[in-house]
Amino acid sequence: MDTESAALAINRAEQVLDTAYFGLKILESGDPSERSAGLRNVLVFGRSVTFIIQNLKSIVGEDRFNAWYSPLQEKMRSDPLMRYFVDARNNLEKQGRLDVSVSATIHNFNSNDLAKLEKPPFQPSSFFMGDSTVGSGWIMDLGGGESIKYYINIPRSMGEVKQVFHSLPDNMPAELKGLGVEELLSIYLGKLKELLVAAKKEFLLSPKERPYLRLVK
Repeated sequence: MDTESAALAINRAEQVLDTAYFGLKILESGDPSERSAGLRNVLVFGRSVTFIIQNLKSIVGEDRFNAWYSPLQEKMRSDPLMRYFVDARNNLEKQGRLDVSVSATIHNFNSNDLAKLEKPPFQPSSFFMGDSTVGSGWIMDLGGGESIKYYINIPRSMGEVKQVFHSLPDNMPAELKGLGVEELLSIYLGKLKELLVAAKKEFLLSPKERPYLRLVK
């Protein structure tokens, strides 16, 4: 087996996974204007990890690769979360569709609380909580029928807004159904990370196993 080529392939998969994690970081940053880009990067680059891993077949040999990968592949196919994100990526790539919606929970909200929030540059016309980008803030009238949103962070004591996947399958575990987009994606990427760890263990030699030269004087 060409260990160096296997290491390069696994390293490439790790780089792609890092890009997916960066997408999750963008998603978690709270910037409403960047959430869509972050979500798309997680779905696209996360799915690409398994594609790259399968390149190992031509490096380590089909029989050895299939003996290792087939049970893992079957496990992923039977995992509702992994299956869901395969479909989500396909929907995004083929239809440009993101199956997400916004869920808002108001804990305590009154005019006195509004007075404590960050103020916009000039007098707003109204307040909003939980738009399509999961943002909250003020609507400011620019005149001539034009308006603009001024986003702010609201305290959790007032309310919580999160983005959720609205088409989760019936066989999704109950403990996962109530989680937000960021939490589910974090679990998904964690499973892909475990796959890479397994690939390293299977195809890369440990330091003790690596051949060495002994100099004889």
